[in-house]
Amino acid sequence: MLIIVTIGVLVMVITLGLGVWSYLLGKRNQSNFVGTIIPVAYFAVRAILAVMTQTATHGLVSSLVGSLLFSLIYYGLFVWGKHRANK
Repeated sequence: MLIIVTIGVLVMVITLGLGVWSYLLGKRNQSNFVGTIIPVAYFAVRAILAVMTQTATHGLVSSLVGSLLFSLIYYGLFVWGKHRANK
């Protein structure tokens, strides 16, 4: 049980860290190419993990939709940071 909680906390810290990093990259007015690296890499890694671990189609689709949602959030944070840098 402790291992599952530890893994969950680690995943949450990584997820929040990537979101903050996306925002800071946007705030530093990085190029759009840099802003798409984190969402695309996150989606690719999560998609590979979902394909490797899910046996049911429903679980696979929900994992892919969830990772796509987080990727869009990361890109949105980058755009928001970029918008704030240009004010």
